[in-house]
Amino acid sequence: MANCQRFSDISVSERILNSLFLLSIALGYLFSLGQVFVTHQGRDGQPGLSIADIVIAYHGSPEQTRLAAAINGPMAANLKSPADKTAILSWIDSGATEALYASQVAPTLQRDCLGCHSPASGMKVPPLTRYEEVVKLTEADRGASIPSLIRVSHIHLFGIAFILFFVGKLFVLCDMPVWLKRLTIGIPFISMLTDILAWYLTRQTPEFAYMLVISGALLGLSLNFQVWFSLYQMWVPGKVDQRLQAHLCKLKTLLRLKSGAMLDRLASAASELPPLVLRLAGHAYTQQLLRQLNIGLNRLAAYIRSS
Repeated sequence: MANCQRFSDISVSERILNSLFLLSIALGYLFSLGQVFVTHQGRDGQPGLSIADIVIAYHGSPEQTRLAAAINGPMAANLKSPADKTAILSWIDSGATEALYASQVAPTLQRDCLGCHSPASGMKVPPLTRYEEVVKLTEADRGASIPSLIRVSHIHLFGIAFILFFVGKLFVLCDMPVWLKRLTIGIPFISMLTDILAWYLTRQTPEFAYMLVISGALLGLSLNFQVWFSLYQMWVPGKVDQRLQAHLCKLKTLLRLKSGAMLDRLASAASELPPLVLRLAGHAYTQQLLRQLNIGLNRLAAYIRSS
């Protein structure tokens, strides 16, 4: 480990390049949180993001249709006015008849939705050009489909794995306990895999939404710890770090001296103990046992002083 490169060994140009990359990742993570909020909030009809919104996104809701979930959640901002959303929800509640569709729903969809929800757009979203296409979305919401989850899964696995790899390659240059470094590098990869697994599990069982949230939180915490700790070790003045190391060494030496002195006293007491015990017991087995104890304590004291 003595020959491994650390942040103190790299040039200022490398530090600038690494820092800009890490800051871009940190900013991208903030935008990803915003994307999660905008995409899933309001699906349960209440403002803000909740576990219920996550459940509806992946598991669906028998009390709500796909169209209602969309205009209550991520598509609400695309409608020109709250009155348009109310009109569409009323049409769904009244039975989604074709007669009311032409006058109550079609004009709003043509104005606000067909830019994306039409075959001409080339986007893989449900088309809303005809009544037959729209009425399919007024059935009970069954959550995310397996094909859509597979499509998003491969994007996440390729994209996030690359981010975690490059951030981890920089993080290994940090000077810290090896066990903590290995744990911090492994947690985001495991969290990514459990997060994606939780999508499929939540689709079947809504209680797994908690697993999805916890996995995402662990991924974010471990990733940000790597980013900010790497930035700290790249730019914190060496004198500050040296002072911290000096304080830790003093503390370690103090603990070693105290433990060594205590063991010296124990060894001394053990060396004085055999004559007293032998006078009382007069047994050869007792003598041998106490001699072994004396040797063991002396070896332990010598090991602590040498380390």
